Amino acid sequence: MKVVFIILSLLLTCAVEAQVKMRDVIKQMPDSLVPYLKQNARLDFIDFIDSSMKAEVSNDLGGKSQLMELTDDYASFKLNSSSQIQMRLLDVTEPIDSASQIICMVRTYGDDIRESTIEFYSVQWKLLPLEQRISLPPYMYHITLSSQTPELTLESEMGMDIPANEDQKVLSKTLKSFKWDRESFKIY
Repeated sequence: MKVVFIILSLLLTCAVEAQVKMRDVIKQMPDSLVPYLKQNARLDFIDFIDSSMKAEVSNDLGGKSQLMELTDDYASFKLNSSSQIQMRLLDVTEPIDSASQIICMVRTYGDDIRESTIEFYSVQWKLLPLEQRISLPPYMYHITLSSQTPELTLESEMGMDIPANEDQKVLSKTLKSFKWDRESFKIY
């Protein structure tokens, strides 16, 4: 009886520590997060990547969307000419939804002026509190997730309301780098 209990305990421990892959995250992503890019289109992305083809599909808005990059823990999508999504799997100290990882999703909008939002999800796609994972400024910013490491860069521009001339449009540009410490992003 003790042997059966030990084996079950080991299996449960292994299940908790199993690493999720980004392709599984993409397959399970709810349609509500990008309503015009349904599950079949996301599955096509993965099939195209696996076949060494350009991962581009028609979206429900009549445009083209493309999976730009896919690794085990990172994905980058160009949804249309002015919208993109970056996702990264981040290791966590304490398991959430029986997984040792969470999802960081950065959405970026705009052409000339870029603005981003950031959200964190469990691997079961349950929204996690933002304030526990990163402290963001109260003004507009553009976020870039690193495809190589669990880091992000936040860029913000402070501008003038009425510039005297074209050279005075931007007063200052701020660049902050954040590193993931298995609980939250910290400035370094």
